Amino acid sequence: MIHLTIRRFVFWSHLVVGIAAGLIILVLAATGLLMSFETQIINQVERSMVRSTAKGDATPLTPAEMVGAFEKSGIKGRPTTLNYYSNPDSPVAFLVGRGNQQLFHPTPGESMGKGATGTRRFFQIALSLHRWLTWPVSQPEGGQARPGAMEGGEKKTSWRDIGGQVVSAATVGFLFLLVSGLVIWLPKKVSWRAFKAVLTLQTRLKGRARDWNWHNVAGIWASPFILFICLTGLIMAYPWANGLLYKAFGEEVPKRQEQGGGGQRGGRNGGEGKPALITDRLNELADFAKKTVPAWESISLEIPTKVEQPLVVTVTDAGRGRPDRRVKYTLDPVSMQEVKRETFMDLKPAAQMRQVVRWLHTGEVGGWFGQLLAALTCSAILVLVWTGFALSFRRFFMKRGKTAKA
Repeated sequence: MIHLTIRRFVFWSHLVVGIAAGLIILVLAATGLLMSFETQIINQVERSMVRSTAKGDATPLTPAEMVGAFEKSGIKGRPTTLNYYSNPDSPVAFLVGRGNQQLFHPTPGESMGKGATGTRRFFQIALSLHRWLTWPVSQPEGGQARPGAMEGGEKKTSWRDIGGQVVSAATVGFLFLLVSGLVIWLPKKVSWRAFKAVLTLQTRLKGRARDWNWHNVAGIWASPFILFICLTGLIMAYPWANGLLYKAFGEEVPKRQEQGGGGQRGGRNGGEGKPALITDRLNELADFAKKTVPAWESISLEIPTKVEQPLVVTVTDAGRGRPDRRVKYTLDPVSMQEVKRETFMDLKPAAQMRQVVRWLHTGEVGGWFGQLLAALTCSAILVLVWTGFALSFRRFFMKRGKTAKA
């Protein structure tokens, strides 16, 4: 068994780190819970907007017609990507620069702006608090500037940078709490009665005994999922953690490349002098995608600006949390023959895992069931924080006699 001195050291370390990082962990769990079913909620709201403005059994516009509707709408900027969804009630989405999505009704081609702005704003606030502990500011139509952008050749530290570092540190602290909590949980004397006390929920207990039981039960049963959340969070937060992922597979971390919206790099939201959009073969490109993947769920068409530019389309038959079900096709613009086919399996193992990390963190890799597990895990973390603070309060501010009576 663990030596008493070691157990006391681990316990007090657990207590100090818990008090220091508890409020941050509380914010992360609460916002994570709020965002558990973000995709489904936004989709449902925006589909209801489409249904409410539907005009009979009108035929959906083709990609070429939709691009024409975009150009007539007067929206600033050049769209780089056109996204279609198999659900007939889903709006068509244009990506205009970085972080700027414009929605259109699929049949009349009327602009829906940014869609369910109130709902999207709610989740934007939750995400900003979850990642940076900051309130999101209104973004320009061209998209969102990255925090800490270069100004005058010098990198400017923003509140988002600071908040992000605090969140990352709290994640490290939470990982320590998980490990140290398991050490503290080990009973001094191994017996079924000792294990039962921390594995089963006791609803009749009150006071300190209730807090202690709920803290242990939530921590034990949720620990595997909390471990996933912490590790994936660290990989996304710290370069050294990301490097360890690649080293575990014996690979080198790839150089960071500039990413543009929808695969089109360097797109600007220009007014005058912007290149014309080539729509001649977009309809054929969409037909190719539908025939190639009959069970498609979403199709992403890159809008070319040159006649000789290769045609690129990305198709998936699953949700966004399944990058392994996504296929990217490149076609010759003249013959419409497939030139290149890129799949998840073409990537090296470390790159595959890195693509999945984000969706493991949110649970979306497992669909609605994975999201439900993520939501339950966040709920368990809220219980851990609440009972942890309650136990600390009772230890430092309540007499032992009163605690025993409770």
